[in-house]
Amino acid sequence: MPPPTSSPLDRVRRFTDRERLFRRLSKVVVAVSGGADSVAALLLLRELAEEHGFEVVAAHFDHHLRADSGGDRAFVSDLCERLDVPCMTGEGDVLLAAGEMGTGIEETARRLRYQFLAFAAERQGAGAVATGHTADDHVETVLHHLVRGSGVRGMRGMLPSAPLPGMPSLQLIRPILSLGRTETVAVCNAAGIDYREDSTNAELHATRNRIRHVVLPQLREENPEADAAILGLAESARELFRSVEQAADLAQPRDRAPGAVVFDLETLRSLGSEARLLLLEREATFLKAEVDANRTRLRNLDTVLSRGTGQVSFGGVTVEVSAGVVRLSGGGEEEVEPFEEQFVNIPGVTRAGERVLQAATDPFPDNAGAPPAAAVPADRIEGALRLRPLAPGDRMRYRGYRRRVSGILKNARVPVWERHNLVALAGREDVVAVVGRTVAIADGGEGDNCYYFRLAPPPPPPRLESAGPAVTT
Repeated sequence: MPPPTSSPLDRVRRFTDRERLFRRLSKVVVAVSGGADSVAALLLLRELAEEHGFEVVAAHFDHHLRADSGGDRAFVSDLCERLDVPCMTGEGDVLLAAGEMGTGIEETARRLRYQFLAFAAERQGAGAVATGHTADDHVETVLHHLVRGSGVRGMRGMLPSAPLPGMPSLQLIRPILSLGRTETVAVCNAAGIDYREDSTNAELHATRNRIRHVVLPQLREENPEADAAILGLAESARELFRSVEQAADLAQPRDRAPGAVVFDLETLRSLGSEARLLLLEREATFLKAEVDANRTRLRNLDTVLSRGTGQVSFGGVTVEVSAGVVRLSGGGEEEVEPFEEQFVNIPGVTRAGERVLQAATDPFPDNAGAPPAAAVPADRIEGALRLRPLAPGDRMRYRGYRRRVSGILKNARVPVWERHNLVALAGREDVVAVVGRTVAIADGGEGDNCYYFRLAPPPPPPRLESAGPAVTT
């Protein structure tokens, strides 16, 4: 900890240098509400801007939650004019938006505010948005997360730097996180700058305000160093969480395809619940989906992973476990077009809805990326060979025994999500082969007198050549 005689500016300078908050920044947008914390942040960043070679732009968002909120906007605009700092202002009807989105007032206000700050940063060409969060906010956030049942990630409280909510390409930085509220007031007083008081900060209906005005004073009675103890816990959690992030980063999928990501089961089993959640959030970005996680869902996922089979939904991401692999998917199941049973053209092609069954009397070329092929001895086919959807009670002679196809698929470790894509090739009674995009199962195809089958997407439609523009004379 810096010595108590050090100035707020020196403390912020040391903190921002240690956290490298201004690295490679040419412009920073400072969120200024008009309160002492945000005004102090603006004043201090003006002092540090020349040292680090960046410009400062202020941004103020009016939530229209108080009758006098327009006064805050006018105050910030006037202050920035006096300080010769460019200022962008915006506004939004939080109450109306909360009703339309079905979210709470605090969450809606936060969402609209960050949307505006992201817009301001992009409009100004800034690489980061700075807020006036202090050590007091940091302490309150740790307690807030604790009450909500957060894990180690939540115990870190407020980070010095993080992706800007809703715009991860931009950074959200908290340069005065090492200062307390009394110090931000001192910064404003020393500069002869007034600041605004938000009357809603005293209302106890909000959880954060109750933590600030009720819970923390009681904790300080028990331990005068309660704030320092909570900040120490946050720092320990931050250090611990680095190993969680590293574990999640090292856990990479075996396959990524549009709409789905597949991992080896042991990859997810080896992770703790916090690392699994980080992995889900990372892959949700690839899937363009939202993760809605809580402790119950994470416990259910642990059960499913231990059992080796099952499914858990995390809002827009579904996690399925089967046959030693785990699939993360978004947007629901892929629909397979139904088709009627029909005779197979040998050799030739037979349509199965949108797909095509290819049949040949010689092995297919061994091309990379081609679907797998099943080899069926000609003497195994009794009667006309038929193509049809796979049925629950289907049986097939396989490795000397007549077995259920479902059991064969299970022993072959075909995941459940692959099975609804499979089609059956059937003789007079039993199935002789099962084929799909990644599956081809038959029995006894080692001889010379075999037929070969594989399921493939339909060929693209013929390309029409353009005759070129018409010319008239």
